[in-house]
Amino acid sequence: MPCKLLRPLAAAAVALAAGAAWWLAGGEEAPAPAVASAARPAASSALPAVSTAASGTSVHAPDPLLTPGLLRTFEQMLNDSQARDKEGLMAEMRAKIDKYLPPEWRVRALGLLERYIDYRNALEALPAADIGDPAGLRRILDARAGIRARYFAPEEVEGLFGAEEKFDRFSVEKLEIERNRSLTPEQKREALAKTEETWLTPEQRADRVASTAQLAVGEQTAALEARGASPQERFAERSQQYGHEAAQRLAALDQQEQDWQSRLSRYAAADEATRTQLQAELFTPQEALRLQAALEMWAAGEKRKTPSPP
Repeated sequence: MPCKLLRPLAAAAVALAAGAAWWLAGGEEAPAPAVASAARPAASSALPAVSTAASGTSVHAPDPLLTPGLLRTFEQMLNDSQARDKEGLMAEMRAKIDKYLPPEWRVRALGLLERYIDYRNALEALPAADIGDPAGLRRILDARAGIRARYFAPEEVEGLFGAEEKFDRFSVEKLEIERNRSLTPEQKREALAKTEETWLTPEQRADRVASTAQLAVGEQTAALEARGASPQERFAERSQQYGHEAAQRLAALDQQEQDWQSRLSRYAAADEATRTQLQAELFTPQEALRLQAALEMWAAGEKRKTPSPP
């Protein structure tokens, strides 16, 4: 596949992580961060879930084909392609699309896919984005919206790109507010709250709250460690701020981290002759894959603890 058709498109307009704090919600895994960009080349290793509901639509129901999941499916199909030009690419897509989508969507999906390829190529004309230039980012978003309007009908734009567009608009406004020196901190908080209400869904707002809480927990943990707080003190402060169950989960994480650091310390202190045996005793095969990098980080931390000579 030539680079022009499948290379990453215009530079990212905005990237804003919104991962939720799993320890606070009680989940097993943290959700992947949501990233908004001027052009997002998908890199999912698994096929995105796409609804197989009937393709008939009404004015009261959203079209089940027109979702961001369809674009992720398109990206998966394109990233696997070996075609050398668009004609060969579309021939390949026609041969493989039934593996990705229900047959009743075949004709519509192929039409959308061809326009999506043209749209991606058109995005390459956009200038590189500068995260420090909110006005420039807004111009890029406006230009991107114009390109989308050339290739897709309004209902297609809303279904395929609506969520991403809203998040990107929010992100640019957030940058503008944060860089506005004429606003007081209180005015900035009010403006940000209004911007969130305007652009973000309730789910996205909940993710931002969780992400902020996650950062706060990290800062609190660093402060607790800096003053040598006991496990009882940690638990008391965390319970007061985040609740009893969250404090229990954080205490479990503390214990896991202490165990990991203890094993690293024992391994680092061993001579080369015994490290192979210790590796098998102390670490799982999965842990062993990141052992060297972990050792380097451990050594750097130990070096920082050593006071410099006067």
